[in-house]
Formats: sequence, structure tokens, C-alpha cells
Amino acid sequence: MTAEKRPDLIARSVATVVGWVARHPVAVLAVVAVVTASSIFLAGTRLGYHTQRNDLLSPNKPCQQRWQKYLDAFGDEDDMVVVAEGTDPAAMKGALDAVAAKVAERPELFDRVFYKVDLRHLRNRALLYLPPEKLDGIVTRLDRMAPLLSSVGPVAWRMLSIESLLGNAALALETRHAGKPITAADLDLLAQLSAIASSAANTVRNPAAYRNPWVLDAERTDRSDARLTEPQYFFTPDNSLALFTCRPKKAADSFTPAKEANAALRAILAELGPRFPGVALGLTGLPVLETDEMELSDADTRRASVWALLGVAALYLVVYRGPRYPVLTLASLVVGTVWALGWATVTVGHLNILSSAFAVMLIGLGDYGVLWVAQYDEARRRGASVEGALRDTALHAGPSIVTAAATTGLAFFAIMLADFRAVVELGWIAGSGVLLCATSCILMMPALIVIAERFGRPVRVAVARGDEPVILPLAALAPRPFVPVLSRHPRLVLAAGAALLLVCGGFATRVQYDHNLLHLQPRGIDSVVWEHKLIARAAGATWDAISLAATRDEALALKAKYEALPEVGRVVEVASLVPPDQGRKLPILKAISDRLSELPPIDRLPTPMGSHPAAVRDLAGRVAQLAGSDTPLSVAAASLRDALDAAPLDRAGERLKAFDRRLGADLAVDLHQLKGVSTPAAITMADVPVPLAERYVGANGEFLVRAFARESLWDHDALTRFTAAASTVDAGATGKAYRTLEGLEQMRVGFEHAAGYALAAIVLVLLLDLRSVRELLLGLFPLAVGVVLTLGVMGLCGVALNPANMVALPLIVGVGVDNGVHVLHDFRGRDRKRAYHLGSATGRGVLVAALTTVLGFGTLMIARHEGMASLGLALTLGVTFCMVAALVFLPAVLSLLDAGTRKREVATRPQVLPLPAAKAA
Repeated sequence: MTAEKRPDLIARSVATVVGWVARHPVAVLAVVAVVTASSIFLAGTRLGYHTQRNDLLSPNKPCQQRWQKYLDAFGDEDDMVVVAEGTDPAAMKGALDAVAAKVAERPELFDRVFYKVDLRHLRNRALLYLPPEKLDGIVTRLDRMAPLLSSVGPVAWRMLSIESLLGNAALALETRHAGKPITAADLDLLAQLSAIASSAANTVRNPAAYRNPWVLDAERTDRSDARLTEPQYFFTPDNSLALFTCRPKKAADSFTPAKEANAALRAILAELGPRFPGVALGLTGLPVLETDEMELSDADTRRASVWALLGVAALYLVVYRGPRYPVLTLASLVVGTVWALGWATVTVGHLNILSSAFAVMLIGLGDYGVLWVAQYDEARRRGASVEGALRDTALHAGPSIVTAAATTGLAFFAIMLADFRAVVELGWIAGSGVLLCATSCILMMPALIVIAERFGRPVRVAVARGDEPVILPLAALAPRPFVPVLSRHPRLVLAAGAALLLVCGGFATRVQYDHNLLHLQPRGIDSVVWEHKLIARAAGATWDAISLAATRDEALALKAKYEALPEVGRVVEVASLVPPDQGRKLPILKAISDRLSELPPIDRLPTPMGSHPAAVRDLAGRVAQLAGSDTPLSVAAASLRDALDAAPLDRAGERLKAFDRRLGADLAVDLHQLKGVSTPAAITMADVPVPLAERYVGANGEFLVRAFARESLWDHDALTRFTAAASTVDAGATGKAYRTLEGLEQMRVGFEHAAGYALAAIVLVLLLDLRSVRELLLGLFPLAVGVVLTLGVMGLCGVALNPANMVALPLIVGVGVDNGVHVLHDFRGRDRKRAYHLGSATGRGVLVAALTTVLGFGTLMIARHEGMASLGLALTLGVTFCMVAALVFLPAVLSLLDAGTRKREVATRPQVLPLPAAKAA
């Protein structure tokens, strides 16, 4: 009989617990049921859900504190964006007006509607936006028009004609030629006359060519600014898209808080679409993208779960040839997961977007029952009794389960050192869950097996020659090799593995990290399609840096600095709507208004006396001569003279008469427009439209300055450049750009650090368990090989790492280490007098557990959600290659090491010489 190695402390402890459970199965299951029911009750009544991406970051981070300060002052900024696409701006505006009317009927779902700015109520005070010096210039110009604006105005208006203007200009030019000074009014006339004479010449040739020649001042365009004359809608630079934004009212404790608002707004767009046939209406924006992402992810997960369940069920039926063991295995896994949920409720109190995936992780890492069943089934088929098989399982599978759970659990606990709140919570909940799943396996599996064996069909046991079963010591029965063909050729296996590793190592260097969250979104869904359209035509339309200013002057200074940055496309604020220096300007506006008080109504303007063609021709010639050669005035006057020379006298007279009427009427219109924008009343913040004020003026009177990016900030490089540039203007800036960058960096760095911390914890646990550096390296071998092969295939296929598939890292680490631990414990429990081959029970357990994980996550590859599909691919590759490394390459290494050890033992074993034969007497 082969001497058996004395079980270690862990094996003896597990065997003791299992023995007690086997003797009291009903009591144990009763306690398990109570704890499970309590966990369900706690989770159902007290577990909260933090569904915002904001909840993923630590509130102690400066970025989060700046963001919270903004939220306290202005509220949530996540807007739904309706996009109207078309070629007719009027139809696009009408469509958005109709959307606004419908949205206004649903105040329980939407608020802060913003799609146009109406400043028409400020037009009567538009002159306040001019500097005082220019306002003084207007007063001076009006003073020079005093005859038209005084009590003698009717006479002056009758005298206003091209003939009188040319006559006055000729006198002024003659005076200047005589070396005498001319008045400021004459200078104004000479400056204006070139445009008047040119318009008169064109009218004589063709009345339709008349153009208003009056330019009262250089700021005429400012006074007639379109922003003050009609509502301003938000169009992209090419005018192909018009935008409408509103904020959804979100449901609490839901992973799709904007779902109802999302559905309602889509219904509104579907209803209004047929009314505007030339306009396409679409919906996007962060709340919409997130809602669509969560809904599609949920649907993909449900569909994948069905396929996974069918696949796992088929696998278990093939492997176990019956439902008994699969049911027992799943029962212990489900109970462990429920315990983890209850533990999360008690210790954390909530789940976030990331930690909510802990249950999925436990499906891949916590199925320790598979290994337990494989070992137990092997022992039973070799002839052991129920109690003996349970003890054998406890001694052989128990230590590897405990070590694997401790290693994986501590690896998860180690990632709590990462500076990323979501990862910290995930590490605590998943790490605790792994330990609880191992606990449920050790407690439940023996109890369930004992009860099942009492009522189930007996397991066939090994028989010797003859008809009766023979119960042999387990150590006396050599375990069957897992894959005999591979076990006979370890060097060939390792050579093939080395070649594969070398090739994949080269491709692994090609793997990139893709930060772009838009690449994770499901392709082809409506919100993503419209987001891409928006990016193509207004790249940074919805990405901004936000600054808070205590005063108007601070806000304007920030605006000027932001506008100087090449990374900034536009800056929006409301501080500039309140003009500066109103104390100086209001008296000037009063003076302008007073001077225009006697302006005659346009419809009662006196008819001008008219101009005579011959006199106008002579005066035009005289002015052309006196104005000097090639000056604008001489050219215009000469053109008028030539036009009159070429025209019949009667036609020239009629056209000059019409010109004089339009000349006076246009001047009167311009003066009335000036009067209409010179009301001497102050503009205050109370005049700012409500949609603007509620977005750009805080609860404490702070001014909001939003600098929008020029490039699409879905691109990480552009995002980094923009935030760095904006921070040079305001180190305390916040906004979507900063939050996204902080979240992406914390997630990437958090998982990188987590991997390092987890590896350190794994090394520590394996050293304590194995007490050998060589075996430690062997335990990490499947993980290292699996990671290289996984990255190699990803590099070969052009699949990038991203924020979604990075979640696979803890799972791959856990699976890789678990597999190595199970195989190493199989190796340590070998019969040292026989060549080592991986035992069938261990190999089958590792294979089934790995295939269960692959089936569970591999079905995610059919998901329409790009991030989920990439997660499924990464997990499938990682788990598969870690399994292959553990079941194929590691046993080959161990086989060679074992062969070398046995050769050395034979070489150093003392030789026993035979005694010499005694001589015959």
C-alpha cells in the first residue's frame, strides 16, 4: 500500500466541517434557509441603487467637489436633445415650436426647455449696447440734422432732394477750395453724398436698382442686430440641423431613470413627424444614450441569459448525465450570491452601475460546487461510501476551493486600494461574494448530497473480478488521467505552447486602449445615429467646460479668455446681456429720444419739392470737378451726370422725382428706427429671458460661463487637449468634459492599480498556502499564459481594450488563479511512486467550471451593445485560454518536473545489496 501524505490543516479543517454537516444535514440546511431568507428580505427592503455615472467617482475628489458646487447652484445639466434636420429653416423652426408646445403639456416629465432665445423685448433699448463715445456721436449727428427734427421740420423735409444736397455740397467744396474752413455738417454731407449720388445714378438708369443710401453711423448694423429683431433658434453652422433641449425628470432608484421621459418624447416626435414632411426629427443626448444603452443591454443580457442557461443545462446533462448534480451545484451558487446581496445591503447599502455586475462575476468565479461534484462523483465511482466520498472530497477538493476562494477574494479586496469609488465598492462586494460562495459550497453541498443520496439512484461503483463490488482504499486506486494522449507527450505539448505563446506575444503588443465611450454604444440605434450626425456637423455642440463667476465683470473676463483658445468653438453666457456703464448711457439715450420727439410720422411725411434734371446734371458735374479726380464722390457725381446726359429729359425728371421721395422716406424710416431703440430705461437681469436665466444664473446670483469645444470630445485626445486648455483659463472649471475625462482616467488607472494590488494579494496567499516560490510561479502560470494568449488574439483581430471589457480583468485573474490552484493541489496530492498525470476529477471540474463561465459570458458576444459584446469576447478568450493553460500546458510542466524529481530520488536512494548465499554443510 502506498503511504498517504498527512492532510494539512486546511484539509483537516474542511473535513471536520464536512463530517459534522454530513451528520446534521437538515439542521444545516435550515440555518442556510433562514440566512438566505433574511438576505432576500434585507435586499428587497433596504438595498438602494445609485444609477448615475456621477456615483462612480469619490465625492472627495476635487473634480467631484467642483461638479457638486455647480449642481448645488444650477441643478442637473443632462439634457435630452431633439434634432430637426432639413433644408427649410422656417419648417425646422415650426417643427421645434410644435415639439415645445407638446413638451409643455408634460411638466411631470420635462423641464428647462431651451431651443430659442427671444430678446425682442430688449430692442427698444438696443443703443445701451453701444459705448458712450458712439452714443455721443449719434447725438452730434442728430444735432446737425436739427432743421429736420425741429419745429421747422416740415419745410426742411420738403427741401430735401438730390438737387439741394448737390447744391450744398458744391458750395462747401468751393469754400474749401477758397481755403476757408467748412462746417462739420458740410463734412458729414460730403461723406454721405457719394452713396446718395451713386444711388441716384443707378435709379436714373433703372428704378429697380435703387438702394437706401443713408448711413447714419457705423453702428447701424448693431442697432438692427437680428438677435433683437426675431427669436434666435440654435442651428449648426451649416444650418442643416436645429436643436431643442430639455431636461428629463428622472425616477429615483432606477437604472433607467429617464426611461419614461425618453419614451414620451419619442412618442411626441413620432406624432409630429408627419406634420412636417420636409423635416426629420431625431432624439439624442446623454440621458437618451444612457437609457437606450441600459434598455438594450438589459434585453441583450436577458437573451444571452436564456442561451447561456440552455447551454449550461446541456453541458451539465452531458457531463453528469442527469439533473441531480447540476441542481445541487446551482443551488449552492444561488445561495452564495443571495448571501452576497444581503451582505452588500448591510455593509454598503447600495449598488452602483459597476458593482451591480457582481452577481455575473460570481457566476463565473463562485461555482465551486462544480469541482466538489467532480471529486465526489469520482470517489463514488471508485467505490467509496457517501461518507467516505465526502471525506475524500473535503481532503482533496476542499483545500483547493478554500485557497482559490481566499486568493480570489483577497484579490478583489486588494482592488479596494484603487482610487476609484466604483471599483472600491465592487471589490468589497465581489470579494465577499466569492468567500460566501465558497462557504455555501462547503456547507450546502455535503448536506444536499447526503439528502439526495438517501432518495436518489445509487451511483455505480468500481468492481473487481467477480460479481461483488470491492471497496478499495482510495489511495490504492490510481486516478484516471484527464487527457491520456496529452499526458504521454509533455515535451511536444510545451513546444507547441511555446510557439503559440511567442506568436501571440507579438500580436499582444498591438492591443490599444480605446477611451471613446461612443464606440461602446449599440450601432444603428436611433440615438447613436443622431449623435453621429450632430458630431459631423457641430462637433462640440454638447461638450463644455463650465466656470462660475461671482460678478458680471468676472464672467465677461472669462468669456474673453475662453474665446482666445483655439480649442474653444463658442462661449455662452448671459452677463453680456446687461450693458455696462448704463449710468453714463441713459442720459445720452434721453438726449437722443428728446431730439427725435418731433420726428414726423412716416405716413405724414411732406412731399419733397423735387429736382430738375438739368440743374442736377450741372451740379453733379460741378461737384465731380471740385471733388478731385478718382475720389469716391467725384466718381459718383460723374456717374450721375452721365446717366442724366443719356436719359430723355422727361424720363429723367420722373425718376429723379421718385428718387427724392424714396430718399426722404428712407431717412425718416432710419430715424424712426433710431428712435425705437433709444428708450432711456435700464436693462437688468430681470430682463433676461427665463430659459436663459435658469440655466446661466445660479441660485446665489452666480454667472455661468460655458465654453463649448471645437472638436468632438468623444475622442480622448481632443478631450484631454480641451480640458487642459480650459484649465489654463479657470483651474476650477467643471462640466461634462471634466467628469468624463476624470471617470475614464480613474476607471483605467483604477483597474490597472487593482490588477497590481490583486496580484500582490494572490502572491501572498499562494505563498502562505504553497510555501514554495516554485509552486507559486507554477500557480500563476495559467494566468500569465492566458493573459498573453488573450491579448494576442485581441491584437490579431483588432479588438481594443475599453472601459467595458476592462471589467473582465478581475474575472480572468480569478479564473486563471483558481485553475492553477486546483491543478497544483491535484499535483501535491499525487502518488509519488507513479508518473504524474492530471486527475480526471480535477480536470473535469476545471473544464466544466470554465465551460460554464464561457457559456455564461460567451453568449454576450451576440449582444448588439458593442461594449457588452467586447466584454463577452474578452471573457470568453480569457477564460478559455486560462483553462487551456491550466489543463494542457501546466500539467505538461508538472509532468516533466515530477519525472525529474523521481529520477533524482531513484539516483539518491540507497542500494540494498542481497546477502551472500550460505554454503552447504
